[in-house]
Amino acid sequence: MSKHWEIIIIGGGPAGLAAALYCGRALRSTLIIEKYFFGGQIITSDIIENYPGYTDPQSPADLMERFIFQVKKYGVEMENNEVIKIEREGETWRVNTNDGFSTTDAIILATGSEHRFLGVEGEKELRGRGLSVCATCDAPFFKDRRIAVIGGGDTAIAEALHLAKFASDVTIIHRRDQLRAERILQERAFHNNKIKFLWNREVLRFKGFKRLESIQVKDKISGNIEEFAFDGIFMAIGTVPTTELVKNLVDLDAEGYISTDISLKTSSPGIFVAGEVVKGNHRQVAISAGMGVQASLSCEEYLNTLPKK
Repeated sequence: MSKHWEIIIIGGGPAGLAAALYCGRALRSTLIIEKYFFGGQIITSDIIENYPGYTDPQSPADLMERFIFQVKKYGVEMENNEVIKIEREGETWRVNTNDGFSTTDAIILATGSEHRFLGVEGEKELRGRGLSVCATCDAPFFKDRRIAVIGGGDTAIAEALHLAKFASDVTIIHRRDQLRAERILQERAFHNNKIKFLWNREVLRFKGFKRLESIQVKDKISGNIEEFAFDGIFMAIGTVPTTELVKNLVDLDAEGYISTDISLKTSSPGIFVAGEVVKGNHRQVAISAGMGVQASLSCEEYLNTLPKK
């Protein structure tokens, strides 16, 4: 049976949970819908060392559990479901899920992002067969094996450092001649004797029959085509925003990110955004949580302008 809410939040990662906390504290009837698991992708990370207020490394799962506890404390209803369509219905929004629908006065979209892939030969066929996107999930399967990580940002270096605890050696393959990761992660990688680097390499192909066997790359300086054997390869080349749901409802930029300003309003009145669907979010829990707070406050201002029911 359908129900009307003042606010529906779509996405249960740090941005969505932080938004839910503030919506609940504002005594708004609030539903938060998450497709996979509450807490978001950060749960698959090893540790969090830079969340303000915590001097010791934190377990992402434990930190997100504290978020969830706070949200429930303020009466927010949480639902595991997939939102398949959003549409305008009179003065409200209709949010359709796999098994029904609800209506709402306002929406906060915090659907996050998905892993980016290269689109080269062998990539799709070998996912889950030696080609992975989650070191925390899959590292134990590669104990004492030769591993490669593709990428040069924070995620790539954090993944490499975690994999080095299990693998015999880890090679970071990067298309540039220097890393983009924060300095502290770079220093740890450079001083880890299990971690090596292949600079200025463009990935051309992943090879293997039933499992990954090797990777073919191009040296961008010499132009030479090279092939290296690995037991496992982990992709960490960034993400793409999960905005398919609202592509016809709000303005998007050329890369699919939702256009907004510091208020986190969108071009459609009543739809607000938070987290990695906004360009410039550096995939940090603290940033996404702060954006969730901002979105909820802007949403509250919007609701206060609506006629009393």
